[in-house]
Amino acid sequence: MADYGLIVFDASPLITLAKAGELDVLLRQPLPIIIPDAVYREAANPSYDDGVRIMEWIETNQARVRTANTRAGLQQDILLKNGVGATDLGEAAAIEVTDRFLADNPDNRVALIYEDAGVRKRERDPRVDIFSTASFLHAMEGGGYIQSADQILEQASQAGRNVAEQKAMHTPEPGAGLLAQFRNARTGSTGLLDTTPNSLHKPPYEPSPTQGQTRGRSH
Repeated sequence: MADYGLIVFDASPLITLAKAGELDVLLRQPLPIIIPDAVYREAANPSYDDGVRIMEWIETNQARVRTANTRAGLQQDILLKNGVGATDLGEAAAIEVTDRFLADNPDNRVALIYEDAGVRKRERDPRVDIFSTASFLHAMEGGGYIQSADQILEQASQAGRNVAEQKAMHTPEPGAGLLAQFRNARTGSTGLLDTTPNSLHKPPYEPSPTQGQTRGRSH
């Protein structure tokens, strides 16, 4: 199986980790992280404390966490400026990012981190694997990057996040491939380089004056 070259996040996993106070654990694993612009708008909503935490975390860690401009994000911006809610464009933006990356890196795979079980049932490039937050955290635990995935989920639960569905979505596959790659990276048997194409190396999306009006995910 080809190695993963990129991790793309939806808004909900970021909100879960912000609730748990554990966004920084993402920096322990070796793969580059991309947050599509439409996802950024949904997750980094300044109307919520968690949104502010996510915004500050992304801005503080631009060397490891990057946002990518997308057509879906542009559409979202236009809708918001016209006072129309636009909360369902994060998935479209994530698919744009994965397609662009795989076009430049056809021998890699992409890990897409989601909390929507319906995403798994939709058609996608076979090189894109969907992970729940729980499955991704368990791969990190197995790779030695965190002590306990369940503890992080419990912290999120105690902060008011419903993580029952996340625990139910956790499955060994495709986590086994990511787990093996994480373990190999820890032992030095493989080198993980930042293969993110220059077209994805964007500074964090500059929120428009309408961002505070975003009808985003419930935090």
